[in-house]
Amino acid sequence: MIYFLSDQHGGESYGEIQKYLDTAGEDDLLIILGDLGLKFQDTEENRAFDEFILSAKKKIAFIDGNHENFDYIYSFPEEDFCGGRVHRLTENVVHLERGYIYEIEGKMFFSFGGCKSGAKWKPLGLWYPEEEPTEEELRRAYENLRAQGHRVDYILTHKYETGVGKTQTPALLELCSYINEHVDFSHWYAGHWHTDKPIDEKHTLVYEKLTPIK
Repeated sequence: MIYFLSDQHGGESYGEIQKYLDTAGEDDLLIILGDLGLKFQDTEENRAFDEFILSAKKKIAFIDGNHENFDYIYSFPEEDFCGGRVHRLTENVVHLERGYIYEIEGKMFFSFGGCKSGAKWKPLGLWYPEEEPTEEELRRAYENLRAQGHRVDYILTHKYETGVGKTQTPALLELCSYINEHVDFSHWYAGHWHTDKPIDEKHTLVYEKLTPIK
């Protein structure tokens, strides 16, 4: 079984992850849809959360959000994983890179993390330029979608960008629009908005409720 959570922010909530760790089987997978927040802040809470995640005995994958320590994530070795590329943090924890399509349990998952943060974060030192997509990541995304015949089972993004709100990521908006218009997919899961609710029958926002795949 595959489950989703999002926006843990370095330890705001343990309960649903603990529920997964307590009940998951060897073949189950938890995918966190960005803002996991490993080593994002130098606080006791964040350090405890880092240890909690990195010692996990069950499988966890995550895409990056906009509140991540990218220097830390990118310091880990890259390897092939289910048809794409990941950073391998531990035996059980991997970072799914942007623009790849992963085959997991016979289903195809397109992954694209990141988005632009609000202006308040940069003066606090809680900002990395890598939060926004690069040209290489965008090129990879479009090329892989075309190579897959514009057909995947699931779309995973940190933010479902619609162009609404004070902070927008234009390149991500273009990619999201392209996927909606040209890609045949079963369901889209996204985080960022700190809410658990369906947008419509094909798009679901995920936050702190352990959400099983449809």
